[in-house]
Amino acid sequence: MKLSTLSLSFALAQLFAVSAFAQQPPTAESYPPGSAAPAVQPKATSVEKAEGKVLRKRAGSDAAKKSMPGEGTPIPEAAARVPKTERQAARSARKAESARANKAGEITSRGEIGLAK
Repeated sequence: MKLSTLSLSFALAQLFAVSAFAQQPPTAESYPPGSAAPAVQPKATSVEKAEGKVLRKRAGSDAAKKSMPGEGTPIPEAAARVPKTERQAARSARKAESARANKAGEITSRGEIGLAK
């Protein structure tokens, strides 16, 4: 019984010792030479916190309205839409070129254009 009580007391002492040796606030020696500790700021009141929240919310909503993700900076000019017939003609020309290159053996097994290996 004495042995279990003794071991339990050592375990509890170690648990409390961890919080006793927690990180202390920095001292003047912990800052590099030529610099000083930052000035201590007073805690903000609830009114100041509410005002800050309103300002951040307003700034965030303005940024969200102005933000255009996916667009470049500056926004690129809108280009005229290519008619469907021109897209089909370009696609058929690419297909015809691919078919010609395949028959001539210019396309390798990995789809690269060049002489067949």
